[in-house]
Amino acid sequence: MISSTAVMAFEWTILVLAYVLVACRVYVRMFLRGVGLHAADYWLIVGLVSCQGLLICDTLTFRMHAMDDFVLASNSIPIKKIRFATNYFFDVGIYFPKFSIIAFYFNLVPVTNPMMRRSLFALTGITVAFAFITVFCDTFWCGPNPSLNWAEGDQKCTVFTSMTLMRLNWALNFITEVLNLIFPIPLLQGLMTSTRKKIGLAVVFGMGIITIAVSVGRFVTMLYVSNDISIYIWATAEICISVMIVALTALRPLLRKMTNSMSTSSDDRSGNPSRRTGLTRSSIYWPGGNKIPRRHVVEVGSESLAGSETELNNMSHGIMMTKQVTVSVGKAESDAESSRQ
Repeated sequence: MISSTAVMAFEWTILVLAYVLVACRVYVRMFLRGVGLHAADYWLIVGLVSCQGLLICDTLTFRMHAMDDFVLASNSIPIKKIRFATNYFFDVGIYFPKFSIIAFYFNLVPVTNPMMRRSLFALTGITVAFAFITVFCDTFWCGPNPSLNWAEGDQKCTVFTSMTLMRLNWALNFITEVLNLIFPIPLLQGLMTSTRKKIGLAVVFGMGIITIAVSVGRFVTMLYVSNDISIYIWATAEICISVMIVALTALRPLLRKMTNSMSTSSDDRSGNPSRRTGLTRSSIYWPGGNKIPRRHVVEVGSESLAGSETELNNMSHGIMMTKQVTVSVGKAESDAESSRQ
């Protein structure tokens, strides 16, 4: 059996990774893009706080030498209170990353797609309703007085050890996880972009499968491996990984900056510098093109290294994916002079 010390080492390691990824996301928003934090970012931060609260409860349990006793009730009232609080940090906290991705969906789905907007409102309503049901059940499962969970003596009912409540909360969480995963599929099918880009976006959205797999692993462990310390690992991994995956969806600009920095360094050494261009609206024609006015091209704006390679833009007839272009400048004097005319 895994030792409690190893469990704590794993839990704090994965929490640190979650902190790093969320910090990188905040860095992208505030410094690379310079747009500040959005609602999706705030929900994700609240989810990270829930992870921290769960780890604090587990650490206190570890210090009280009660981590190995997962099912059997303890005579210590402080431990009972800690276990009661643990349910809130996990069962309710696991919904905050979902709220974050839903807030992202509201920015992604264009108003020109009313069917998807209605589906998004339905998804939001279901997720919020399930979250409130979870709060209500975690509070009043054993009766109208929550203090019954940490009363002296042995209790016939506690929120922490109720397998029926565990099954209910897991089912509600699993349903919302699956709904959040499959929601963007119609959007990907309707994107005006290449198949390669669609596959890339599908991989980003499909990372939610990892959270679902961990959730199933925790559920199976709870059902068939009673009073096992590994359940702490499954629970911490599930909520922290859900936060990490949502954070990863916004880190592409940072990866592009790192890639472009290495590419620029390589170009400098080879004597062939690169230059990034941004598209803007104007009535000037594209040089060397087929007389297509720039005013007919969707505006992207110069994002320097802070922008992602591809962006989803709301168009009048659906969703258009635009991208920035990096051109390699190895010019002759005559070409440079003609391009300025």
